[in-house]
Amino acid sequence: MTDQSESTPPTWDGDVNEAATEEWVEETTPFERVRDVLDVTTEPQYAKEIADRARVSEPTARKHLSTFVEVGRAEEISTGRGTRYKRSAQSVAMSRIAAIHRECSKRELTDSIERLREEIASLREEYGANDPDDLAFELESGDEGWQAVARWRSLEENLDIAKAALSLYDFDPDEGGTAAAEADESRAKDASRGAFGNDSQAYV
Repeated sequence: MTDQSESTPPTWDGDVNEAATEEWVEETTPFERVRDVLDVTTEPQYAKEIADRARVSEPTARKHLSTFVEVGRAEEISTGRGTRYKRSAQSVAMSRIAAIHRECSKRELTDSIERLREEIASLREEYGANDPDDLAFELESGDEGWQAVARWRSLEENLDIAKAALSLYDFDPDEGGTAAAEADESRAKDASRGAFGNDSQAYV
């Protein structure tokens, strides 16, 4: 007869989250950890707070955060107590545009753009306004039209995203050089407005 105490593995009493963190620290560089933490930082934090989360020293975190600010991946906010950092709206936009480009075919994006334009045209005709700001200007507090304003703005933001994602299908880094890169950056900045100022989800 087999002794049950020998066949049953001992229960692990450790902290799963701490074990996962330790593995993350072992498998990544300080630069990668600061980047990973920054990419999920939606509210401004001081370098020390980000350093603690990334398991690096504050000077190391500050050095890498400065680099991310320079390349547009991070945004810095000056306060009376120092500088705080968060992921930039542009980096969020680029990440979502790239994700949609990976997930949707060229035909799917083209169809989505057509549908979004039709919905925007329908709102324009229904309310007799050129854009959501024009409509908002005419509304009083409590009017039902505010839902249409929100919907209209969402449609325009998603149209920008879909157009930017579609443009990646025609982008060739070996052709067009600087002009193509500037056009791509311009589309990304356009898409980073509006919904990308916060964490609202875009859709196509």
